[in-house]
Formats: sequence, C-alpha cells, structure tokens
Amino acid sequence: MKRKTGKAYFNELWEHMTANLEAFIKTGDQEKMHQFRVFVKKIRAFLVLVDEALEQTALSKEFKPVKKIFKHGGKIREAYINLQLGAHYDLQNEEFNLKQVNDMDKEILSFKQNAKKYLKTVRQVHDDLEGTLQEIEDNRIYEFYQNRLGQIAIILDKHEFTEELHDCRKQIKTLVYNRKIAGKALDGNLTLNNDYLDKLQDRIGSWHDTIVAIQLFSAPELNVKPVVTKIKRQNTRIRKSINELSTDFFSRATFSNGAQKQ
Repeated sequence: MKRKTGKAYFNELWEHMTANLEAFIKTGDQEKMHQFRVFVKKIRAFLVLVDEALEQTALSKEFKPVKKIFKHGGKIREAYINLQLGAHYDLQNEEFNLKQVNDMDKEILSFKQNAKKYLKTVRQVHDDLEGTLQEIEDNRIYEFYQNRLGQIAIILDKHEFTEELHDCRKQIKTLVYNRKIAGKALDGNLTLNNDYLDKLQDRIGSWHDTIVAIQLFSAPELNVKPVVTKIKRQNTRIRKSINELSTDFFSRATFSNGAQKQ
C-alpha cells in the first residue's frame, strides 16, 4: 500500500466521520450519530492494520481523543437503543421510558455543549495522523490478515459464548472494514469470503444484542419475566446458528482457487 493510497483512503473515511459528527451536532439525528460511530470504527480498524504492519502502536494511541468522543456518543446510543428495545418487546413501563428519554436528552445536550471542543479535537488528530502515515509492504498486510484469521479461528473453535466471542466479532469487522484498502495486497494470495464473514459477524452481533436485552429486562426495576423468557429462546437459536457457522472458520472465510465456500 503506497503512502498516497493510504492517505487518500484515510481522508475519505475521515471526511465521512466528520460530516456525520457535524450533522449530528446540528440536527441531533440518531442515524448521524450511528454513522459517526461506524466511521470511527472503520478508521480505528485501518490504524490497527497500519500499526501492526509497522510493528508499532503509535497511530492507535494518537486516535484515542476521538475514541473519547465516540464513547460519549455511545451513552446517547445506549439510551436510544434501550427505548427501541422497550418498543420492540412492547414494554409498558412509563418510568423506564422516561428515564431513557431523560438520559438521552441529557447526553445530547452535553455533547452539543462540547461541540466546538470535539470538532477542534477531530481536526487536530486528523492533522497529526495524516502526516505520519507511511507506505506498507503488501506482504505485511497479507500477514496481518493471516494472523487475524488464525486468532479468530482459535476463539471460534472453543464454541464458548463469553465476552471473548464479542471481541472476536470486532476482529472480524477489522478485516471486513479493511478489505477495500487491503484488496490489492491480498490479490492472488488470499480472497476473503465476504458474504460469510458478514453473516457470521452479524449473527454474533445478534447474540450479543440478546445478552444486553436479557440484562436490561432482568434488572430489578423491570424484571419482565415473559420478555426475558422470549429473548432467552432467541438467544438459544442464535447460539446454535453461530456454532454451525463458525465450524471450520479459516477454510470457510476464504476462497480457494476461485471456488466459493458456503
């Protein structure tokens, strides 16, 4: 990956991230916050790739101030998603809904009050990072993918539904997010089965969502047993599906000689 190519890709992601951040500050639109956070994840995935390929941690550390903005946005998203979960499961609890709305409004107000500082931080971090991007040899990118696929396979082989599985999903998404910039380096050496990876990480995400929902609706202030029972049944079905999907991960995550694996 030439330095010019890396910078162009980095700047493209950064522009999308910044545009969504500015749009959220202006409108409070939840989808803009969601997209801002998605692009933060994509940028972080790119920086992780660069750092590991260069055997350093410099860029990921430089990005931490933006991650703090990301975490603040996460408080807004948490309250919003809780409201959505309540609506989805037809939760009739005015006190719960009111708390989520108040929490969300409070964090949105705080976020907007910090808007100038946040935008300044984003500009400064961009300038610091852009100037330090370097050329990366294609074989280092290939090694990054090989290593990550191997690490993911080890975790999935355990068939354990712990926080480690959620971290595994993040690793899969790191590979998925970087596939555009890594494409040339992987050409002829490693072809990702993108449909399979997308399906697997999405299924793990659904499993994690049910865990969050169970914890939410099992809390003493709610303790909605019929809803929890329903979600636990969903959780069981999803776990079975993940076990089936994750079997023989390394082989299924790639194409061999152009032949597609299911």
